[in-house]
Amino acid sequence: MTSGIPENRQRFELLERIRRKVPVVETMTIIADQTTSWLQVTDPDKLLLTALERGEEGGFEVDPFWAAAWRAAVGMDRFLGQICGEVGETAWRQLSILELGGGSGRAGISAAMRGARVVITDASSTAMLVCRYNAWHMRDRVSVRRLDWRNRNQHLGLFPILVGSDIVYDPKLFPILEPCMRRHLHPHGAVYLSEPQRHTGERFQSWIQSAGWQLLEHYIDLEDGEKQIRIFECRLPK
Repeated sequence: MTSGIPENRQRFELLERIRRKVPVVETMTIIADQTTSWLQVTDPDKLLLTALERGEEGGFEVDPFWAAAWRAAVGMDRFLGQICGEVGETAWRQLSILELGGGSGRAGISAAMRGARVVITDASSTAMLVCRYNAWHMRDRVSVRRLDWRNRNQHLGLFPILVGSDIVYDPKLFPILEPCMRRHLHPHGAVYLSEPQRHTGERFQSWIQSAGWQLLEHYIDLEDGEKQIRIFECRLPK
């Protein structure tokens, strides 16, 4: 009965660290077709205004976009369910997956809840804390690491699958995202990037192909009256 006390204390202390940085609320959400606890920022718009007031100072570290609940992350969750069904549960459990720009961790946690081992990355220390809290029940299969795409010397290993939700919203990020993808992708692997059919997605489509990648598109209908979520499947030529 006492063995769980230290873990509970660690989780409580993690929550207190997060609350000193950003206002959050504990709620419930659906991931991998299961209802699970979820910590979300109560006022992501306030983070955005703060970042705008600071201008470029802090860079990725103060990027507030991770705090919002993006439709693209929900679409990636459902898409991962499709892939898991195609490869089979046994093969899925043998996979190691890297999430880029994971934010609060929805896509990576989705992959882990389905049985894969996952490394969720972000450049924001606050996002990483929230992600660790959200992944607490999956911590035997999830690790959270800091990854700054600009650091070309940083290498976390090779992964057969890379995922990212709504990380191609700014064309200025393409030239630093693409080398990061190359550094971490197994030669026969695939990168899956979700986005809600913005015009910047169209720009990424042509840009990534001009950088030498092969591209396929998949679409996920969230049945919410909005545009379908587009999934870019990116592979390097064999």
